[in-house]
Amino acid sequence: MNIGIIGLGLIGGSISLGLRKSNFGDKFIGTDYNKENALHAVKLGIVDEIIPLQDLILQSSVIILSIPVDGIEKILPSILHKIRSDTVILDTGSTKYEICNSVYSHPKRSRFVATHPIAGIEKSGPIFANSDLFYKKNCIFCDSELSDPDAISIAEKIYSVMDMRMIYLTSQEHDFYISYISHLPHVVSFSLASTVLKRFKEEEIFNSMKGSGLDSTTRLAKSKPETWLPIFISNRNNLIQAVDIYIDHLKRFRKYLKNKEFHKIDRYIKKANDIKEKICIN
Repeated sequence: MNIGIIGLGLIGGSISLGLRKSNFGDKFIGTDYNKENALHAVKLGIVDEIIPLQDLILQSSVIILSIPVDGIEKILPSILHKIRSDTVILDTGSTKYEICNSVYSHPKRSRFVATHPIAGIEKSGPIFANSDLFYKKNCIFCDSELSDPDAISIAEKIYSVMDMRMIYLTSQEHDFYISYISHLPHVVSFSLASTVLKRFKEEEIFNSMKGSGLDSTTRLAKSKPETWLPIFISNRNNLIQAVDIYIDHLKRFRKYLKNKEFHKIDRYIKKANDIKEKICIN
């Protein structure tokens, strides 16, 4: 079985390494518009060789699309046109509805499996790829009823060999939930980083006083705009709603401070502490 990887960055590279570690697949072929990524992918053993996209489509039994979501939406229909009848395509995009909608009426839609393996770090590129990146993480399958059973089965095997937990949602449900769980935290991190940089841009005291709190809350601000701008655009409506609710909470906290309602801040913090019961640390 030939595994074709389109997009040889952190996610695509980690999937390939994870599958190779588990001896899933016979040959790994790849393509990437970034020539440096492509060279690193071969040197690091992520893929056996780099070939043109058209050749990859024809030679692969499984095609994994791991590029920014706007790129997935753009090229997925044309890839479906060219695949063999038994080829399986799956994507790793962080938004799902627009991608799924772009091929909803495609005659080969059933060969596509919409997935979102939820794992990642703020760093990018194949040099940071890790075969254990997805270990015990969650993978969301979306609109699975529109995919052929054998295509779903192959996708499930791919994520199972990497020890991922699988969850099944509609693409609309996925985008709503992920706007709060993943996309909003990135907005908050970008905004906090911008706020701090504006105030301390040229002051050395910034580095001498910053602690782990700032490091942890601005970690996501190191993420690449090439990845995140398309995500924000794709999930715009859900994200606007999430940002509005977050702004309401900031305004409430500001009001408590301004009015010296410190007992309300105490209650606010205690209620926020409940997040510890909701989040499971792997």
